[in-house]
Amino acid sequence: MKSHFYSSFNSIFHRSENSHDKLVILHFVSPYCKPYLLYSTDCVGLSVTQLRSIEHTWQCAISHIFHITGADVRHVCNFTSKVPIKLNIVIQNRQIKFLAGLCHADNTVLRFLANVN
Repeated sequence: MKSHFYSSFNSIFHRSENSHDKLVILHFVSPYCKPYLLYSTDCVGLSVTQLRSIEHTWQCAISHIFHITGADVRHVCNFTSKVPIKLNIVIQNRQIKFLAGLCHADNTVLRFLANVN
């Protein structure tokens, strides 16, 4: 997950590095790179360490875009709403959406497994 994230992030970042508006870069990176970090988190249980690793990876990208460190990264995340402070809530919402989608699947086995859970 992280290698694909960093690959797409570096591609977007270096092509738009000359842009003077850092928010534009952030708006490009968020929809194209964040899905790599959240890929399959809706169907796989993650440990606290893995959740922190995902959050840290995203915060590194933010610090790289804005050239900031430490608590400033959290402030930028709060103001731009691009990093969920509670990543586990975002992943729980994705899991609920995934299971709700299984309940409406055409496959009877998937519907049975969704109803069991």
